[in-house]
Amino acid sequence: MNTKMKIAFALCGSLLAGGVAMAQGRGGDFAQRKAEMLQKYDANKDGQLDAQEKAALRAEFKEKRQAMHAKRIAQFDSNKDGQLDDSERAVAKKARAAKMFERLDLDGNGAITLNELEQAQMSKHGGGHHRGFGHRGGKRGFDRGE
Repeated sequence: MNTKMKIAFALCGSLLAGGVAMAQGRGGDFAQRKAEMLQKYDANKDGQLDAQEKAALRAEFKEKRQAMHAKRIAQFDSNKDGQLDDSERAVAKKARAAKMFERLDLDGNGAITLNELEQAQMSKHGGGHHRGFGHRGGKRGFDRGE
């Protein structure tokens, strides 16, 4: 077997092993979350969520989302009209940007270095989730005028 083929097989093997290790790490978290959800919502303890149990789960999640939304509105609704106007939305965006900056500025010196940026990216892709740093596209809650 020639050297190039040996290198290719070694590289593929290491990539495969790394991928399996990552999948197991993430799969463990998912399996744990699934088990917790079953324990909490599986009222008849049959190991599955039936339609009624899923409806209870959805209702609780919806209630939590609405409570978080109301909290965001209350936090930035300076004129207390129950909704965010453009100026209030701008304040909310600025506050979110400041919070993101604070998370990225690991040494707290008021500047973000390339190393801090790379660490944030590594924590995001390495299993930890760094909210606010490219975690999802599109507009969120108060950006949509909700």
